[in-house]
Amino acid sequence: MAGCGTSSSTSEPPAPTSEAVQVSTTHNAADVMYLQMMIAHHGQGLELVQLAGTRAQQEEIKTLAAAVQATQDDEVTMMRSWLDTWSKPAAVDHDPAAHAEHGGLPATGPEQIAALRDATVTDFDRSFINLFVAHQHNAVEISQWEEERGKNPEVRDFARRVRESRADQIAQMLAYLNS
Repeated sequence: MAGCGTSSSTSEPPAPTSEAVQVSTTHNAADVMYLQMMIAHHGQGLELVQLAGTRAQQEEIKTLAAAVQATQDDEVTMMRSWLDTWSKPAAVDHDPAAHAEHGGLPATGPEQIAALRDATVTDFDRSFINLFVAHQHNAVEISQWEEERGKNPEVRDFARRVRESRADQIAQMLAYLNS
């Protein structure tokens, strides 16, 4: 994972709002699945950063959590609007077989979120970073899959931005662990 990113100075670039980015009607099943999976993935991430916003001891982690929350709220709105444009549901198919080709559904489950919620004050920051690094690495992998298989240029560009910004976040969080 240490090689996943190089920049540790920024949490991530601002995301365009759904009003600012329209999507073309050209798309394939990979584009739809990517957006559906990322909406579910963002939901899990938002749960994690909300916990960090109230429980983290390090100010850097609270700042990162606030930036991630603002960005991912906007991204979810945008992704939902794109799926609406295509008359596709925002909910992901939870059949594991439907996602085997790209490594499965987002990996942060209720058990991991509950364990983080129950972490002691002294263990919370390290537990959050470890879990969130893995969570964001999953976003990098899913986004790479979309870049290779997607057809829609706006969704593929969004996947590239997600991949780059999450790799930067991973590098930033690994620096927190090593400081």
